[in-house]
Amino acid sequence: MGGAGGAGSHHGMAMGHLGSVGATPDLLPDWLGIIGAVIFLLVAGAHLGHLAMTSGERRRWHVLHVAMALGMASMYAPARVDPLPFAAEVWQLAFVALALAAGTRWLCGLAGLASNNPLWLLTAIDLGAMAYMWTESDFVPALTWALVAYLVLEACLWVANAYRQIDGGPPLIHWSMMRPAPEGAALAVSTARSGALIGSLDISVSMTAMTIGMAYMLAAMQLMS
Repeated sequence: MGGAGGAGSHHGMAMGHLGSVGATPDLLPDWLGIIGAVIFLLVAGAHLGHLAMTSGERRRWHVLHVAMALGMASMYAPARVDPLPFAAEVWQLAFVALALAAGTRWLCGLAGLASNNPLWLLTAIDLGAMAYMWTESDFVPALTWALVAYLVLEACLWVANAYRQIDGGPPLIHWSMMRPAPEGAALAVSTARSGALIGSLDISVSMTAMTIGMAYMLAAMQLMS
């Protein structure tokens, strides 16, 4: 079988998620693993770019997504080209810690100790899904498919640019605003309030790719187990 990352020869298959496939088609061949790893490295680069240009909580939010993108790049990459060949336990512990940190930040917002932004909860769930993906135990089908459904819904909401509506204020850019301004008029773009985490429009694109890639990996690992 092909060795695409966490479901590949050095991660998921070895961990028992993927047993003897038999008649089940290989949903994670090497060529798909390489494409997936490249896409996730590009997603990490997008968040790194924003991280370098921001500060405060927005920077911390991007750090979490850089970690997620790198984890998925390693998950997809065939063993021979894995850019980050850490043990599965290391990845899992890291994502558990990051999920707890994001969840704690969300609780601080609810308690009025910091700005209240629901994106911290959504990020904590995504990080929890990453920790689950790297577990050495067998997947629980009901939980796996619930996470797949959640990630597909999340991807659809990123496509619709809907998360900007709850990101600490009004959207930074509306899809409806992507049209030429009247002659001689400046293009008006609303700016998000200080509590907002999402930056420019490319983050919606990178987050769509991230969630689709996570959903596909989970589904493939479950089907091939």
